[in-house]
Amino acid sequence: MNKHFFKIQNKIQLSDILKILSISNSKLFKVNPNFDKNILQIYIDDFVSLSNLKKNNLSFFVDKIKVNIGISSGICLIEENNIEILGKNVIKVPFHNPRLGFSMIMNNYFSLFNSENNDSQIHSTSIVHSTAKLGKNVTVGPYSIISEGVIIGDNTIIGDRVSISFNCSIGSNVFIGSGVFIECSIIDDDVNVLHNSVIGKPGFGFVPNKSKTTLIPHIGAVYIGKGTNIGSCCTIDRGLLDNTIIGKSVMIDNQVHIAHNCVIGDYCILAGQVGLSGSVCLEENVIIGGDVSIKDNITIGKNSLIAGASKVFNNFPEDSKIGGSPAQDIIDWKRIVAAQRLTIKKRKKN
Repeated sequence: MNKHFFKIQNKIQLSDILKILSISNSKLFKVNPNFDKNILQIYIDDFVSLSNLKKNNLSFFVDKIKVNIGISSGICLIEENNIEILGKNVIKVPFHNPRLGFSMIMNNYFSLFNSENNDSQIHSTSIVHSTAKLGKNVTVGPYSIISEGVIIGDNTIIGDRVSISFNCSIGSNVFIGSGVFIECSIIDDDVNVLHNSVIGKPGFGFVPNKSKTTLIPHIGAVYIGKGTNIGSCCTIDRGLLDNTIIGKSVMIDNQVHIAHNCVIGDYCILAGQVGLSGSVCLEENVIIGGDVSIKDNITIGKNSLIAGASKVFNNFPEDSKIGGSPAQDIIDWKRIVAAQRLTIKKRKKN
């Protein structure tokens, strides 16, 4: 496998893939009538993009527009209604969500945070306070500091130069990347916090008075729900009085800022460079494109979508599709943009 940083840990056969995806042999042969049972013993040499698919490589197909008609061999995860698109010499593995299936397979054979030595260890240069409680199989990297009263669950990995402050709680199966700072935070199980993010710092709260401006103490916390992913270089402020809350299975891209007292519902997705001012509420399953700013005390209803680069100054109900600056219903926004372009075109003609 020609990858610099990741290697397949064990040999993978096509039959192994079927087990991971719970696909029966009969279903495979039904969509591959020109192959015999020996294909189950084929070994997978590489995981590749569709355009690079060749013999004994694995890929997935989701986009009819981008299909490479020249593909003539290999193994491909594909929805059953798209089976006929690929050539007869490609082994098709039917799955309802090919991208998800591909991810499930990679999770079985790769470790995102791979290491030559997977044994648990507390590095000799790290500082772990005597009152800290560490679960089984916890790894703490070089120069990290685990402070008084910290609790860390089983099978958690703490990278190098990480600081976890007084009384913080970290769940099981958590990954904390290098350079992360955590303060006044409770983190549930199965959370990833990637490199150089800052969780639980004081928010931007003050009483303005020229040279005597006073910072307001923030005595709330940050709570991060199970299965949430936080990218690199993110900042999440602790609450002023109440907590800043991130729900479960939230996906947060790199360089996202979440201010004090924000509440983010389960399953939300925040793309890169999103900025949430204080006390913003995102209800469940809100999707936000990159470079979106949301004013303080705004609520976005569940299942809403905000287009990239939008600037949001008003509340929106559930199932909204939002775009523009200032943000509005995306259909109205597109009409305004179209009207502006038409006006400009007419002026140029005159």
